[in-house]
Amino acid sequence: MSEAAAGPALPTRVRHLVLGSLAALTVHAYLTRVCLAPAASTIQADLRLSNASMGWVLGAFAMGYWAQVPGGWLGARLGARWGLSLACLVWSLATIATALAGSAGLLWWSRLAVGLGQAVLFPVANAAVSSWYPRARRGSASSVITSFMSVGGVLGSGLTIRLMGPLGWRPAFLIFGIAGVIASAVFAAWYRNLPGEHPAVNDAERALILDGVAPAPEEPSEPMAAVFLQMLRSPTMGALCLQHFFRSFGYFFFVTWFPTFLERGYGVSRERAGELNMLPLAGVVAGSFAGGWAVDRVYRLTGKLWASRSGVAAGSLLLCALATACAAMAPAGGTVWVVALVTLGTFFSGFSGPATWATAIDVGGKSTPLVFAVMNTLGNLGSVLCPIIVGYQIDSITRSGGSWTPILLLFSCVYLAAALSWLVLDPNRPVIGPARPAS
Repeated sequence: MSEAAAGPALPTRVRHLVLGSLAALTVHAYLTRVCLAPAASTIQADLRLSNASMGWVLGAFAMGYWAQVPGGWLGARLGARWGLSLACLVWSLATIATALAGSAGLLWWSRLAVGLGQAVLFPVANAAVSSWYPRARRGSASSVITSFMSVGGVLGSGLTIRLMGPLGWRPAFLIFGIAGVIASAVFAAWYRNLPGEHPAVNDAERALILDGVAPAPEEPSEPMAAVFLQMLRSPTMGALCLQHFFRSFGYFFFVTWFPTFLERGYGVSRERAGELNMLPLAGVVAGSFAGGWAVDRVYRLTGKLWASRSGVAAGSLLLCALATACAAMAPAGGTVWVVALVTLGTFFSGFSGPATWATAIDVGGKSTPLVFAVMNTLGNLGSVLCPIIVGYQIDSITRSGGSWTPILLLFSCVYLAAALSWLVLDPNRPVIGPARPAS
């Protein structure tokens, strides 16, 4: 049969494998980010750390994660292939160093290094999504990555508890680190930055990918100082950073103190607390998938960026704040109700995640990696402050024998503030350059 008679070749599906590889790196990143939380009480006893000291250790990751701007710049220079491979290698070796740490100081430095390595991940992954997917599919593509963040969180919590029993926390961390070193090598060997560079992409898939896809992000033609000045003056950038600050503050509770909160506030065993901690993280996974579908669906139905980005995010975060407030008011001893309502809240929190990614691409343009890096850098101040503030709260509650309710009320207020930030965010107004017609 001739080629003409056989018809045109079907597109290959390498783009889906590319998205899958980004999701796999995200899983490992969050696994190594979260694994410290379920082991926190054990590590405290092993190294004789106070709650306040452990709070600083838990916050060390976020301090390293502040390197988003240089990390995004370095990743853009190297390209996603080598930038992400190097980043994965760094955070994996740092996880191995955590397993070998014999003091609070070494533990702090190793967790700082994990944060430094992961500072490259999301600015560069965000730019990769913008190169492989058009605007009408960015919500769904982003939802895969945001969902797998918490898949990694669930695995980090569950696997750490399972491995700590027979092996101890140090061998568990060693296994996680070695797995990441292998993943780094595999990603470097297989991944390519653009469809035209990947040998497995045929002409049909290349044409499909390039149909309506924005060009790969390039460095701004303006001097870096001028670009930063425009960002500082941009109301869009301010609102984007503000909502991310509050969302990061809220999320970090579940990757740091939540298992300890259940142990000490509700008398749950360490193993049971680690298992229950998987539920709020699973709520983020489900919410992210649903939010990605909603972002794209609302955009296709209305053609309105504000409705599909700001409207979806603000509405879901308001529901998150309400569910968290209800968890705070649950009857004493009602651990099941607390975890169920908190999980409902994290579902709605995760629902807003794809809107954040899609909006960063929409308003970033050719400066998307830099916009995302700045958003994460300033927003993740919340990730630093959360474990420190909660650590001091737990110390105060332990000394006074007071109620644990104020901790959940704090997070309800935090999510409410995130929702209000979205209401003033205009995705039609780029961070750099003139505003687009309202949509």
